[in-house]
Amino acid sequence: MKYSKEFKLEMIRRRKNHEFIPAMNGYSLKRWHHLIREWERIYDNLGEAGLEHNKPQLSLDDKITVIKRVNSGESITEVALSYGRKTDLLSKWIKIYRQYGIDGLKSLKRGRKKKMKKPSKDNNKSELEQLRKENEYLRAENEYLKKLRALIQEEEKDQPPSKK
Repeated sequence: MKYSKEFKLEMIRRRKNHEFIPAMNGYSLKRWHHLIREWERIYDNLGEAGLEHNKPQLSLDDKITVIKRVNSGESITEVALSYGRKTDLLSKWIKIYRQYGIDGLKSLKRGRKKKMKKPSKDNNKSELEQLRKENEYLRAENEYLKKLRALIQEEEKDQPPSKK
């Protein structure tokens, strides 16, 4: 869930004043306080701009710099905070870089996947025919299973009950 910059600043202020902050929106108290501490560290490093939602996208060179800093021994958390990013995002970049190299970082897509295209009318006809065939098959299978069940029940009636 996205929280406004004002809300984050209020939570940071309350934390610095040692006020109790109850957990919100299904977070455990521990996770909620961890999130507020993360906001506070970003605020301490980058000021209010670090708490904004629409941070500028990092270039490929910046991403490589980030990965090199982590590979040289800096902690992911510290590097992430210095850029105002989440640690799991940096971990994702590192994982992609290790698997696919620079090309993997180049091909990162942002946002949602595109919706499926509407099928053409010709495709609809063949799809409809395929559904009719499948429906016919399922009806036949259903009839077969009904007859099989009836035969099994008939055989069970004819057998004498077993003694325990």
